[in-house]
Amino acid sequence: MPQTNYRLLSIGDQLKIGVAGSRHLTIAAVGKQNMPGEPYCIPNEMICGALGRFLCLPVPPSGVMSKEDGESWFASLNFNLTGNDLPPVTPAECVSKLPSLSAGILLFDIWIANPDRHTKNLALDSFAKPPLMSVFDHGHALFGYAKDKGKERLAARESKNSLGISWKHEDPIESGKNRHCLLDVVNSDEHFNHWMERIELTPDFYIEEVCRDALPYGLNIDECAAAIDFLKKRRATIRNLVDTNKSEFTAITKWSPPS
Repeated sequence: MPQTNYRLLSIGDQLKIGVAGSRHLTIAAVGKQNMPGEPYCIPNEMICGALGRFLCLPVPPSGVMSKEDGESWFASLNFNLTGNDLPPVTPAECVSKLPSLSAGILLFDIWIANPDRHTKNLALDSFAKPPLMSVFDHGHALFGYAKDKGKERLAARESKNSLGISWKHEDPIESGKNRHCLLDVVNSDEHFNHWMERIELTPDFYIEEVCRDALPYGLNIDECAAAIDFLKKRRATIRNLVDTNKSEFTAITKWSPPS
């Protein structure tokens, strides 16, 4: 995976002896908080970001930042070097220039039941060689956005055996605001097995740890346990989810035979 550059604001003093010339850096990051309309924002971002990076998707490095008064922010490194507003991507260009990565993003979003992948939370640098894409904003994935409805949303996704990315309406349990911008554009399953294998190889301990790490930032014990169970089951059934919902992949007219 090509390395993305992140925005450096300033270079400060060198640290004391013993740190091999290290210096203080001031870096740019993009921050989000839990809000009344997004009570699971930080846990969703923490868990999904960690899982995406494990798969080697280009999700920016991130962490939780705390103010002196204890106020917490989720912050991800800013890959926008110019500071200008990022243009929306053209999904067909993403698939044409980065077909494997586009398939990986699509399958990752199915795993985390992300109902909000649109053209403004992907970024494509088509002039880079090779082209670079960044993937961000998972605040509505997994638990969704409805207060105290996180477990219910996970249970609904499991019981319906749905992709979790393919509808568009405002029901708080379904919480689908955008049909996935790549779902009707990815035109081959050539790269699906590659990414499904990565999802299937994600260790139990990793899923458990990243979910437990999010406990202090808006989850209770039952919600954490539900996320662990959901992600493990969804990991194990990713192939069945795709197979059962082939009709949703409207651009794929010919599927590979089962391996």
